[in-house]
Amino acid sequence: MSIRNRLYHDHVTLEEEQAERLSYSSENWYNVEVRPPKDEDLPATLDNFAAGIRELQTKWLKLRNASPTIAFEIRRHTPDKLTFQFSTPTKRLERKVRTQLSNQVPSVEFDEGVEGLPGGEESTAGGGFLTSGRRDWYPFRTDFDDPPVNSLVSTFHRHAMQNTSFVVQVLFKPVVGERVQRWLWKKQAYKQIRYLKKEKEQLWGSRSPTKREKRQADAIEAKAGNSRFHTSIRFAVLGAEEYTKSRVKELAGSYNTYENPETGQYLDTVTVEALREQRIFDFLQAVADRKYAGWGRKFQASLNELAAFVSLPDNNRENIQFAQP
Repeated sequence: MSIRNRLYHDHVTLEEEQAERLSYSSENWYNVEVRPPKDEDLPATLDNFAAGIRELQTKWLKLRNASPTIAFEIRRHTPDKLTFQFSTPTKRLERKVRTQLSNQVPSVEFDEGVEGLPGGEESTAGGGFLTSGRRDWYPFRTDFDDPPVNSLVSTFHRHAMQNTSFVVQVLFKPVVGERVQRWLWKKQAYKQIRYLKKEKEQLWGSRSPTKREKRQADAIEAKAGNSRFHTSIRFAVLGAEEYTKSRVKELAGSYNTYENPETGQYLDTVTVEALREQRIFDFLQAVADRKYAGWGRKFQASLNELAAFVSLPDNNRENIQFAQP
């Protein structure tokens, strides 16, 4: 065993007060459980829905991004129940979620969602997050025949991971305001576009850009020129004990489907490990509170990429909570 493995923790054992704190959010959220229809083909990605709930809000002469953050969560509190929910900071936005999702998936049903993380006293808890493997101006895969979330649902049937509970959380809010940061992001993106399109100097002369380089440049340009969202994908894993790190990798593995072979973009996995157990608890609290604070690097996703990250399943796993026929 390496020195790092001996010194660094990847999970904590929750005390009663900690478990209580993680069972709710520090702010008021409106939680909507989403129940997809059974035995129906669903849209592979929810593009119209993602566009319909996008709200741009700024403060301080349009310098500060005040847009609301929305959370999409996949929850397994028990092996027999896998649920999907959206959480919004306002009642008005909750109504918009219901309306826009019903417009794209007419047979969907809604129920009241839940707060917090499902760990109790003496339960172990840890987690991890995903970040863009390449600079985030390179797009992820967005062309799917079936909902990409099917890969996660197929992996986490009721017999998988024994009694481990988890919450997969996708936080997102529009990119707006923050003029300096947006200018720098675009400047770097277009610098990469120019590099991909120009002739490359080699030892024996120069070469023209390849077809793949041209397609990559076009993909980056399309992403840079359209709507984007600050996005964070995080995992909270409870009850896995010494298998916490392995469970994080299992969850992350189901997101391999978003790898884009054309641009080389993929989601890289980071397990939360720390010398001090308090840092792990801080990460879990950020997940419970649905805040970007704590560990978990955010990246910019296009509207089409976000629509793929928040897809709903259409495969008939026995532990999914479906709409009533």
